Amino acid sequence: MSEPATSVIFTADELWLLQSVIRHEMAQPEQWKAPPVSASLNDQVAEALVLCHDHDQAEAAVLLSIADCLAIDFCVPQAAKSPAGLPIGKQVLLKSFRARSEIASRWAPSNAEPEAPSHDELLTKLDQWKRRRRGKRSA
Repeated sequence: MSEPATSVIFTADELWLLQSVIRHEMAQPEQWKAPPVSASLNDQVAEALVLCHDHDQAEAAVLLSIADCLAIDFCVPQAAKSPAGLPIGKQVLLKSFRARSEIASRWAPSNAEPEAPSHDELLTKLDQWKRRRRGKRSA
């Protein structure tokens, strides 16, 4: 089964920011619970940037997993700015936070676990079952 993910739209400037901070490998990733690198995200960002450039698009969608969102959270500074000097770090982080929330809510169990019956309820149901069994035997 594939890892849960959701699609997020980033502007070209946001994609360039991601390209500058999301690496495809790092030394000693086994020491991390969730390494702040993602070859998959790095590839997607590169493809999205090429799409924006070649087709004169202002934005592109990227598929984010929880691990990708955590890498963004680790690597993107809140104060990051676009080449024009506009603040975009918080926007990128908020998109990743919303993606995490969406993934968590989509993959969470939709129904709550039913409450366990009390001891008295179990005894009552057991008595009912025994009476029905006795009735079937005598018939």
